[in-house]
Formats: sequence, C-alpha cells, structure tokens
Amino acid sequence: MREHPLRSLLSRLLRGPGNSSQIELVYRHRGAPDDQIGIRVSTISRLGKGWFMLEDGDTQIPYHRVLYVRDLASGATLWEKRQPGLALGRAL
Repeated sequence: MREHPLRSLLSRLLRGPGNSSQIELVYRHRGAPDDQIGIRVSTISRLGKGWFMLEDGDTQIPYHRVLYVRDLASGATLWEKRQPGLALGRAL
C-alpha cells in the first residue's frame, strides 16, 4: 500500500531545508471554535502510518482529520482534504 500523501508532504516539510514553523496545518477538533485547530508543522514530533504526534507526547492526530496545510509566508495551500465527489486529497 502507498504512503499517505499527507504523510509524505509532512515528512518533506519536517526534514527538508525550509522553515516548518511557517507552515500551518489545520485539523478538525470537535469543541474548538469552528471545530478546527491550527498548529505549526514544527510542533509535530513523530509521523506514524495513519497519524502524527505533537511535541507534547500525548496528542496524536489521525491524518483523516487534517483539513489543509498552508504556507503562511506565501499563503499557498500545499495540501487540502478531498471534498466529497472530487479527486483524492492532493498535494499542490
């Protein structure tokens, strides 16, 4: 089975030459304002097969909850969750 495209993107962002603190990841979190929370990719400490762990060591987020990943410096959307009826989630 292929690697999840979001995991592949996060791996490149965390290990690559850019500044991952300038990349925002927004995920679905029931109870938060608008049921969404935004974090900086730099706060991710570990990538699993179907989830990622935040640096607190307790918070594990499944990839299916991620809504989008955006470069804050340029405003470009790097990845967004697929919408019903459209193609798979895509790295842009």
